[in-house]
Amino acid sequence: MKLYNAILIVVLTSAFYSEIATAAGYIEAREAYNTASDKHELALRAGYSFENGAGIMYTNAYNTNRWNELKSSYNELEGWYPVYKATPALTFQLGGLVNTSNAGSGISGYGDINYKFTPDFNVTARYRYNHKNYDTLNTLGEFDKNDTHQFVMYWNLKINDTWSYTFEPDYYIAVNDFNQKTGKDHSWELNNKLIYTYNQHWKPYLELSWLDRWVDYNKEQYRIRVGARYYF
Repeated sequence: MKLYNAILIVVLTSAFYSEIATAAGYIEAREAYNTASDKHELALRAGYSFENGAGIMYTNAYNTNRWNELKSSYNELEGWYPVYKATPALTFQLGGLVNTSNAGSGISGYGDINYKFTPDFNVTARYRYNHKNYDTLNTLGEFDKNDTHQFVMYWNLKINDTWSYTFEPDYYIAVNDFNQKTGKDHSWELNNKLIYTYNQHWKPYLELSWLDRWVDYNKEQYRIRVGARYYF
């Protein structure tokens, strides 16, 4: 809780020194369906984005199974801040998040490099380290932290004033002798997100993802997300 409060204070302080008059708040609702496990998840989100690129976001997620229950899945608070703009096209950013679930809590930190090739096309490369604050049993039969390295890229394309598209490949590497859902110490996640700008307030979206092959189900795991974000 002390760490959670510390990150919250840092994020809010960063937001204060941003151009608060240009802040844009939003709320979001998202439904997700995983094909192999045949389970659903509902996520509710609220956040603020600032003119200089800083932001804060809080997420509440619920496991709805096969739409026959409603159980808390996780809570997450995330904040990010652009620390250095080398050129009008090149920006370096730092961010972090804290989360809690029924299993325990965790914390992640990340660094971004964003390059704008054109006003309508930019790419972000991210390294993120995910740390669990609790121990679980690893492949050696020992209790340790199930941490992961995460390498991400965001390919963001504005197609026109109505449509935009993001391709996001994620590569995870487990540490401390743990395996991923694939039964290996690494896994892939490929996300494709299409966003529709209905007006200045509403932005519904569709996201299709491949989450690699999960050994628990002996099949490929795909995820379908449908959601909408409302800007104030």
